Amino acid sequence: MASLYFPIDANDAKRLAKRVSNGKLKRIRQGIYTDASWGEIPALVQSRWYDIVNYLFKNAIASHVTAVALRPVNNRVFVTTDIKHRKKVSIGDSLVIEVYPGNTTLLTEPFVPNLNRSSAPRYLLENLQAAKQTAKGQQTKSYGKAWVETELCKLLERGGEHELNQIREQARESCSVLGLEMEFRELDGMIGAVLSTRPLSHLDTPQAVAAAQKQPFDAERIKSFEQLAEYLNRCNLKPRSYPYSSSSWRNLSFYESYFSNYIEGTEFEIDEAEDIVFSKKVISSRHEDSHDVLSVFDVVNDYQEMCTVPSTADDLMDLLTRRHEMILHQRPEKSPGQLKAKPNKAGDSVFVLPEHVEGTLCQAFGFYSTIPEGLHRAIYIHFLISEVHPFDDGNGRLARIMMNAELVNVEQFKLIVPTVHRDSYLNGLRDATKRNKFRTMTKVLSDLQAYTASIEWGDYAEARAALEAHCANKLPDQGVPVFNRQIAQFTVNLPIH
Repeated sequence: MASLYFPIDANDAKRLAKRVSNGKLKRIRQGIYTDASWGEIPALVQSRWYDIVNYLFKNAIASHVTAVALRPVNNRVFVTTDIKHRKKVSIGDSLVIEVYPGNTTLLTEPFVPNLNRSSAPRYLLENLQAAKQTAKGQQTKSYGKAWVETELCKLLERGGEHELNQIREQARESCSVLGLEMEFRELDGMIGAVLSTRPLSHLDTPQAVAAAQKQPFDAERIKSFEQLAEYLNRCNLKPRSYPYSSSSWRNLSFYESYFSNYIEGTEFEIDEAEDIVFSKKVISSRHEDSHDVLSVFDVVNDYQEMCTVPSTADDLMDLLTRRHEMILHQRPEKSPGQLKAKPNKAGDSVFVLPEHVEGTLCQAFGFYSTIPEGLHRAIYIHFLISEVHPFDDGNGRLARIMMNAELVNVEQFKLIVPTVHRDSYLNGLRDATKRNKFRTMTKVLSDLQAYTASIEWGDYAEARAALEAHCANKLPDQGVPVFNRQIAQFTVNLPIH
């Protein structure tokens, strides 16, 4: 493994220079040597930047943006040390060290054994400093006010009001010595606003304003929802009109409930589910599971209920809590109608934190109204509920109910998610969650609406026969080839990104 070498005295410097003349080392800069190949040097220099800083400036601290990033950004690091004038040191083309004069003892904390960094009170002040414009692509020394507001929100979540107050007092005590009095006045106002003791005019970012109003939100999820809205607005999705009849509505609603519950692990044979829904025969050994199927059916079979969509963020919250209570009223241990109190996750994906649920839904609703009615909005609200996961349980079923309500509202076909297509459906959601790629999810849901519209729902026996012939009720590894031949006839041209 390649290494860096720094002389410890004059004799050591002569020894290293001799190794250079023998071709065993390379001299990167005066006093800095390596046994790396020329091609390895840039990566080595950037990974060991802190050793180089410590050699060149014994008392330096990582400051400004580097105190936060803790690594070079665009080949630059920013440090403070006890020199009289600012200077810039280049290590070939691999690293630029921007060196600022200043105090190296106040408000610092350990970073690596030979190098400290600015602690939170200090790096917040430093990142409020005005930064001169640099060449395109170069990193400036400070992230700026918007970043500091976001950081304050994170610190508030982590340590509560006590941590912000402590940071403010530490910054107040040291700002004069650090020459950051003006930055402290700005930070003082921002912290006061976040803690609701100063006017909101001190804040610029929606996240900080929401925190001050006690409605914090998940900023990364909001970016994802914004990107989905932008993607859907570029999609040309064909509307599929639904001609209502009581028999077709009832039959479709049955399979909507059956498949939606099956995806979540409430597995019955179709004959068993028919007895539960149509004959009201609760299976004695599976009381709660039986009521899950019946409760979802009762909601999705209620045409008036399924015509209802939110017009405001408050409407959205009311619909979610009411419908959640309706589908889980037989499971009191699942807190029906109550937002989650503890974080939840699926695999390695952690959903929106409980304290961010209402704020995230409120912020995300702003994009909802910019999206065309019908399937576009249906896909958006489905992903929104799935991604926020506002309740302890029942989120998948609720997301599909909210999705289909958007379709019923404009007299389009609802869609079912057959068991056989479960993996494709979940893969589309995962792609959207992990990579902000929305094409698969959009295609799957568009195809499923088209498939649902292709079934003759007016005659129950005919509908069941078609679904079974298409292997819709089979597990993915049993029925995918047959089912995929059915949906292959439906084509939709979607943007790649």
